[in-house]
Amino acid sequence: MLMPEKEPSPENGTAGVVGRARTFLAACAQYASARLRLASLEGREAAAHSFKLLIIAGVAIVLGAFGWLFACLAAVFLLAKAFGGTNGWVWAALVMAALHFAGVIALALALKSRLGTTLFPITTAELKKDQEWLDQQNTTNSQS
Repeated sequence: MLMPEKEPSPENGTAGVVGRARTFLAACAQYASARLRLASLEGREAAAHSFKLLIIAGVAIVLGAFGWLFACLAAVFLLAKAFGGTNGWVWAALVMAALHFAGVIALALALKSRLGTTLFPITTAELKKDQEWLDQQNTTNSQS
């Protein structure tokens, strides 16, 4: 917490209630400015993190669509084989579908692990410290 370096005195122009109020408001402005800069920095980090999550989700959707396409093609070829004839495309389509679905599973697991990341950890920690300091000040003031 920012504290004024000097006690208000008539020499430095901060005497009385108005001077103390000015000093208090200046300290509040510095505090708010520091917290806003921190929130801005963490906001940019959160935006980058969210963008990465969107990219992973987008790639998972595309791979899922391709997996579905190849699974459908494999089903068509399997049906064609059931009706007769041999075709190597059946197994190729099944392998492609399996590879695409494996990619979807890998990306879904990566997405799930990144969703647990706490956003704004430094700001949260600072606000908790501030709250603890205020609680300590309230306890000290109520005891005296």
